[in-house]
Amino acid sequence: MKKQNLFMAPVLFLALISCEKRLAKKENLSIQSTRIENAFDEMTNITDQAIDGSLVYYKSGTVIFCKPGQKPVLSKTPCNVVITIDTLSQPHSLTVDWGSSNCDCNDGKTRRGKIVTTFTGSYLAQGTILTHTPVAYYVNDILIEGTKTVENMGLNANGKPFFNVTVDGQATFTTGETMTYESSRVRTWTAGFTTPIYRWDDTYEITGTASGTHSNGNSFTSQVLSPVGINMGCGFPVSGIIDFTPAGLPTRTIDYGNGTCDLTFTVTVNGNTYTFN
Repeated sequence: MKKQNLFMAPVLFLALISCEKRLAKKENLSIQSTRIENAFDEMTNITDQAIDGSLVYYKSGTVIFCKPGQKPVLSKTPCNVVITIDTLSQPHSLTVDWGSSNCDCNDGKTRRGKIVTTFTGSYLAQGTILTHTPVAYYVNDILIEGTKTVENMGLNANGKPFFNVTVDGQATFTTGETMTYESSRVRTWTAGFTTPIYRWDDTYEITGTASGTHSNGNSFTSQVLSPVGINMGCGFPVSGIIDFTPAGLPTRTIDYGNGTCDLTFTVTVNGNTYTFN
């Protein structure tokens, strides 16, 4: 599998956490949707790192490999991660297991539970389908449920690899509140696909939509108006425009700029534009 961009997780709502707090402190809809989106986006990164045994950002203990049905050779401590890979079954499967106790991971988050990933072939092969399924999986004590599917669609008309990415998920927060979350996106690999081992020259464009409904009845929709550009050398969206619309409230239009890695974006609400950097 190709290592994915570790900083892609906040691709659609990265900016909204800070701007929502300042523009409308009482609105936490976008913040909670961001947490769900990030948790699902991380699953592909986690799977990629599990393949090579690093899990650099997502563990703090030893990575332990074992075969299906076998006990790990090393004893598991609360923060040791057990990885089980089965390439004999079809589809193949990979399980990343933090255990039933919280593990303090290197990215500053706690995790417990499992991510089970099935894959039909190499990430780079057209037609390959990866399905990530969390099992009793918690990130910072938020229960994440549902599935994320990534399908390699081959090359587009411009000769660039592209992938259909769908999420059908739900989160249960520490307050007992819940939120459903759905997204359908196309991720186009615009550069770096000829150097699959080296990820820092990778660039992507993201298009698509997302929506969600909170247990309090509030809901939102989101749509990419102009493809969101991701440059691995930057680690922050460098271009693209997104509309985020809470039901009954004005649309927030987020503009990431024209491709410059300056960590600057604007948010327009009710005709007023705010700049953040």
